[in-house]
Amino acid sequence: MGEEIVTVAVGGRRYTSFERFELSAALNEAARTFEIECAHEGGPGVTAWTFSAGAQVTIAFNGTTALVGYVDSYKPRVSATARTAIVAGRSKGADFIDSSAEHDTGELRDKTVEDLAKALDKYGVGIKLDVSEALKKIRVMRITPGETAFRAVERYCRSQGLTLCGQADGSIAITKGGRKRHAGGLIEGQNLLEAEADHNWSNRHSEYRVRGQRPDGHGASAMEIERIARDSVVKRHRPVIVVVEEDTDDERAETRAKNRKDRAAGAALRATVHTQGFRDQGGTVWEPGRLVYVESPSLSIQQDMLVEKVSFRQDDGGSIAEVGVVDPRAYGNKAGKGNKSGKAWSTGD
Repeated sequence: MGEEIVTVAVGGRRYTSFERFELSAALNEAARTFEIECAHEGGPGVTAWTFSAGAQVTIAFNGTTALVGYVDSYKPRVSATARTAIVAGRSKGADFIDSSAEHDTGELRDKTVEDLAKALDKYGVGIKLDVSEALKKIRVMRITPGETAFRAVERYCRSQGLTLCGQADGSIAITKGGRKRHAGGLIEGQNLLEAEADHNWSNRHSEYRVRGQRPDGHGASAMEIERIARDSVVKRHRPVIVVVEEDTDDERAETRAKNRKDRAAGAALRATVHTQGFRDQGGTVWEPGRLVYVESPSLSIQQDMLVEKVSFRQDDGGSIAEVGVVDPRAYGNKAGKGNKSGKAWSTGD
């Protein structure tokens, strides 16, 4: 893939020339981020006014929208030879992340996390659902006074193995990824410019015990709920206990234990790949949550991986995408097809 024309539309002006540009999007982040270094086109006053904090911004790659959001900060610089500015900001989901949750009663009953997210979206961010199965209703969801809308929703998403992912149009998707895939792959000797992998067991345990209670009822079935998920690959005794603060039952505790085990095991296999251009072999911009085949004998990886984070960079060195991938089970998806990465990369049964 060749050079991308990056366009930043702000304050009625369109900019296509920068000293440096970077945009990042992640599966586990509800807002995308950007940072640009630009010259003072039209003079420092014009640039400062155009990129003033709070200004609405739309960023596109060759016409494909990559971020809709706002400027968070404008940092002018001056030296004996140059006058530049660093402009940084986030997509519209930043309001959902930063602002305190507002709700008339502070409680929802027999609703899903999608219902909760939409009820708390007072900012016009937009909530999307990107999962293949129906969401389970939660008997009671309570909002802690003073917590942000993001934190209130993320807490219940986490218990179901879901995440909040910032989208190109500024909205937020409730997802765990894995529903779509990128064309081609990231293959050593073809389009893999530079890469590194991390096989890290520091957060992996032999068993995951989830404990919780029901808000009403009595006896062990309500007050002493416990479910265990075991990772057969970890031979040492390394238990971890997870205490669920919100309402739970046997089924939800079992799901949470399995999700915790799978996420920890999947997260043990990560890699970062640098590739030329911003798009896959089919012309689609790299996107968090999509599957991609990764093959690198040097990294001992040969399987489908899940795109967890992408950073798009453009400077004098051209257009480069830094694609962070993880074993799909880290987000509750099935093992990647074509898994031939070897026993050392196993995530257990």
